[in-house]
Formats: sequence, structure tokens, C-alpha cells
Amino acid sequence: MTKDLPIQCACGAVRGVARDVAPSAGNHVVCYCADCQAFARFLGRDADILDEHGGTAIFQLSQAKLAISAGADRIACMRLSSSGMLRWYASCCNTPIGNTLSTTNLPFIGLITTCLLKSPPGASLDADLGPVLARGSRKSAQGDSTTIPRDGMPLPLLAIRFVRLVLTWRLRRDGRRSEFFNPHSGQAIVTPRVLSDAERAQLR
Repeated sequence: MTKDLPIQCACGAVRGVARDVAPSAGNHVVCYCADCQAFARFLGRDADILDEHGGTAIFQLSQAKLAISAGADRIACMRLSSSGMLRWYASCCNTPIGNTLSTTNLPFIGLITTCLLKSPPGASLDADLGPVLARGSRKSAQGDSTTIPRDGMPLPLLAIRFVRLVLTWRLRRDGRRSEFFNPHSGQAIVTPRVLSDAERAQLR
């Protein structure tokens, strides 16, 4: 059974919904890569976003399933480098939304679960998103990485699952129903801020 999950930034200016969410509709993962950690520090929200090992909880789903109902004018975007992922957030309070590629040809978003409203606050999302399938980039984790849980799916199998999902979304032309890209030009709705080498190094 699918479920619509409300999305809201910390101050409430940006609101929306992730539609038709179910464990089979995406991938619940945790990423420990240096870039995801740098994004959290850029926002000044690392204490809210990162777990004790520097991991960011993400649910990979189709961009077409994410709808913004309020505060679209507050949505901002940054890139850690000129070739990096587009990292979307609410500029009003620096709440992260998610990560996309710079093209709608592969129309997924790595929705950062910090923006999902939990009821009650602090509740686990596993019932809606499914358990964490994998934890990536362990070499960049903070502290003793041997204490990080070994979750269910080997990364090669997760990659196959991800490709199947993205190909389905591409065939459905979900990229044309994205909140983050113009459906006619395929361009991002805002110009991303690209960090300089010095800015990026400071965040790492």
C-alpha cells in the first residue's frame, strides 16, 4: 500500500508532499560520502541531518512524485562543483530537500528524509519507506565505521534495483513533471550556486 507523506521545511514556509510512497517505490539508503556531509555543513544543519557517523538518510524516488504546494519561491539550489549534483533546499531556513542530476533524463531525486514530517516527531520512517537497504561510502564515515550496521542489500544489487526504477521513470517521462526543472527547456528552475574550491575545501 502506498502513502502520501507530507514535506515541510523547519520554518514551515515550504510545504509539499511525496506521493505514492512505499518501500517498493524507491530506495531507502544512508550515504556517508564527503559531498553529502559537505552539503549538510553548507546548510549549517549537520546536527539535524547527519547521524553519528556523518550519514545522510535518503529515499530515492521519482521527481514526478514530489509536489510543492507552498513556498516554491523559497527553493534554492547549490553545487559543490561545476559538475556536481544539484542539491536543493529551502532558502528560508536551510532545510534540505534532496539531490538530483542536472538533467531530467534520469528523473530521480534523493529525497533527504529530514524534510519529511514525522508523526509523532522523531518517529521512525521505516514503516513507510522500508528498512535501510544499504549504506554507501563507508570509507568517508566519521568515527569507528565498524559499528555501522550492515543493512540488507549488497550495493551491486541495489544498483540494479536503482537502474530498473530510473528506467521506468524515464519511460514514463517523469522528468517533465518535476518541480525542479522547466518542462519545456529541461533547465533547472533556479540557477545553482556553485562553490569555489576554497569554499568546498572549508566544508570538508
